[in-house]
Amino acid sequence: MRILGRRLTRLVADDRRVARRVRPHRASLRSVVLVGALALISLLALPSTALADETPKITSVTELSSRLVLLDVASPAMGRTMQVKVLLPADRSEPRGTLYLLDGNSGQIEENNWLAPANGDIVPFFADKNVNVVLPIGGTGTMYTDWQEDHPKFGRLKWETFLTKELPPLIDTRFATNGHNAIGGISMGAEAALILAQRSAGLYDVVAGYSGCYTTVGGFGKALTDLVVINGNARSEQMWGPAGSEAWQEHDIFANADKLRGTKVYLASGSGLPGPHETLDTPALGRVLVVGGVMELGSNLCTDQITQVLRDRGVDVTRSAQPVGTHGWPYWRDELVRSWPMFDSALSA
Repeated sequence: MRILGRRLTRLVADDRRVARRVRPHRASLRSVVLVGALALISLLALPSTALADETPKITSVTELSSRLVLLDVASPAMGRTMQVKVLLPADRSEPRGTLYLLDGNSGQIEENNWLAPANGDIVPFFADKNVNVVLPIGGTGTMYTDWQEDHPKFGRLKWETFLTKELPPLIDTRFATNGHNAIGGISMGAEAALILAQRSAGLYDVVAGYSGCYTTVGGFGKALTDLVVINGNARSEQMWGPAGSEAWQEHDIFANADKLRGTKVYLASGSGLPGPHETLDTPALGRVLVVGGVMELGSNLCTDQITQVLRDRGVDVTRSAQPVGTHGWPYWRDELVRSWPMFDSALSA
C-alpha cells in the first residue's frame, strides 16, 4: 500500500510538470484520475470500523439456561459489541412487557449484579413472572449516560443512546414484546433510571429508583457525581463538560421533574438503621453498619427531596420509606418485591 502511495505521489509530481507543456484540458483530466485514485487508496487505508455497517444488530445469542440468554449487540453508538443478558418470561405463548434493570456503581465490567446469587438473586423471584428482564453489562461508574469525551478506562460511552434508541427495538423484535417498558436501578443506577426516563418521554411506563441520590447540581451534587465517575479514574467534566454547562442542566433531575408526568415513579430507601438483614453473621458487619448506614441515610434524605418535587410537578410517585435498612442488596431485593405489583400492572397492560 505504501509503495502504491509513493508511485501515485510521483505521478502527481509528473502531472504538474506535464501540465506546463500540454493542453490544459488533458492535464486536468489526468489530475482528476489521479485524485480519484488517491481517494480510493485513502478509503482502503481507513480502519475497518469506518466502513462498518452503522445499523445496531444482535450478532449472536447464547443460551445460558432455559430462561437466560446472552446477547452480543453491535452498537454503532458505543463503537463496539455490547453484552446484554435477558431473563425470559415463564410463559412465552404471548407478547410480554420488558423490564430493564440497571446496576449500581459497585457493578462489574463483565456482569450485572442483579443476577448474582449473593446480590440481586433475581432468577428465583422471576421464576413465575411473565416479563422480559433486560440486564445491561458494564455500566459501572458511567451514570449510563452519553459522555462528551472518551472514558480513560472504558473508551467511548454512549449509554443513553444504546439503552434508549438502539437496544429497545432489537429486544422488541427478537422477543416479540408487547411494547410496554419499565426501568429500575439501584444507587447510581437509580439516578440513571430517572434521567433516562426524563430524557426519553414515553419510552417507559414505570421507573423505579432504589436508594438513589438524585441531585447533580451545586457543590454537593457535583461532588456526588464525581464520586460516581471516579470509578475508572474519570472526571465528571469528561461526561457532561464544565459544571453548570447546558449538559449538566439537561441532566438535572430536579429541574426536569415535569418530564416524568405520565410515567409512574417508585422511589425507595431505608433509614440507614440496621434491620433484619444485619446479624452477627453478616460479612464485614462493621462496614455495613457504618458505611452502608451513612450512605442509606443520605439516600433517604435525597429521596424525600425528589419525591416532594415530583409530586409538586404533578408526577405520580409511590414512596417506599422504610424505618430500617442500610445501603445494600438484601434491602434492594425486598424493594423489588414491593415494587413488582406496579411493574406487573403496567407491563401486562
